[in-house]
Amino acid sequence: MNGYMPHPSDSSPTMKDGPAEFFPPGNTDPNIVDLTVQPEVLQWMYDNSWQAAHVEWHAIRACNLPGGGGLSKVNICRFTQLVPEDQNCQSAGDGYQFLVFHRHMIQALKQLWPNHSEQFTGFTKFPTSAEDVPPQWRSAWKDWDASALEAGRIGDEIDKPENLARFPDEGTLGFWLQCNVGQRLRMPANNMPWVGLHFVLHAKWARPGNTKHGVNNTEANIDNYMFWKLHGWIDNVWEKYRLAKGLKPDDQKLKDDLVAQCREMDTEIKIIQEDLTPDEVVNPNEPLPVESGFFHERVRPLFEDTTNLCSGCHAESGANARLTLGGHISSKKIVEGLVNRPSLDGGQYKLVVPGDPDHSWLYLKAAGLAAGAGCTPTATAQCIDGVMPPSTTGPTMTQQQLGILRQWIQDGAAGPP
Repeated sequence: MNGYMPHPSDSSPTMKDGPAEFFPPGNTDPNIVDLTVQPEVLQWMYDNSWQAAHVEWHAIRACNLPGGGGLSKVNICRFTQLVPEDQNCQSAGDGYQFLVFHRHMIQALKQLWPNHSEQFTGFTKFPTSAEDVPPQWRSAWKDWDASALEAGRIGDEIDKPENLARFPDEGTLGFWLQCNVGQRLRMPANNMPWVGLHFVLHAKWARPGNTKHGVNNTEANIDNYMFWKLHGWIDNVWEKYRLAKGLKPDDQKLKDDLVAQCREMDTEIKIIQEDLTPDEVVNPNEPLPVESGFFHERVRPLFEDTTNLCSGCHAESGANARLTLGGHISSKKIVEGLVNRPSLDGGQYKLVVPGDPDHSWLYLKAAGLAAGAGCTPTATAQCIDGVMPPSTTGPTMTQQQLGILRQWIQDGAAGPP
């Protein structure tokens, strides 16, 4: 919601600016060198599964197409609740999501490395000569064909009236920037030239014989320095278009759409890192119902406040002990997951027994009473009787908060009406 704080390496005197050179093992020929972002950035992206999540983001947008989701490593199409209606290069909606998703990544990296953000800053203009690219690529420069040059000029001059007229909305522009030769929107059908700028830019900096971090290696292309040069240029074209249309970078709709893309990527990262199954995942962008009642208004806020932070570990997906207490999920679903459900770490105890807080593991853990409750391990549940949220000095919840939780259970543990 609020972005990233700078990464510790951003202030390190050892971190370098610009690209890092990468050679295949045993070959230091300058004509085969490739460029990556700096090692500190690479490590962060691998630690946070960004490369894999980038693959899954694209793969889930092919689930309803022939050979659907073929690049996925986690069979992402199983997660039908996450499959977007807009599929790859089938609609203006997909073109818009393409722009927003990549802006989310660019902004996040610039927040993490503000002193080294040149790595994630795009070409200031469509590169038309060897002087426009890093020195390591100049010996391989080949001139564009006329149609690619014309498309690049349209991008650079997108704010001219005749170019704005080609694209009635951001999604149409995103479709044109993203999609390959021959892929066309049904309407409008005249916003040519369709040259597949995204694809020809990727292909321009593919190194045969040095593909580990290659810009056309679908499993690792975000490692590549030129990936961010070309996607940054695309983002610049989009922003120039937005400004010409009277749209601002801080418009609420754009903010909301960036958060939605962040949530989707985060969910895909959790699926990858925690090996989640479809029944453990909810769509993080599905609108929640309007709810009321004692649990929703009095109990749920106890789990989500800034002191207890229960929902940080017990969120809507990948929840510890498979116990969900908050996040992007309805209160009705939370209650269904609590009432008369067995605990994974409370032996014979159920999480919530309506009318009986003293035999409800959720209350016993929160109140610091679990250690004396006589928990007996079973075939499906061990006994972990420490207080929750974790504390060595006793309950984190106040007596007033525990009273609210106890009252809800005592009164029957009802869900929202």
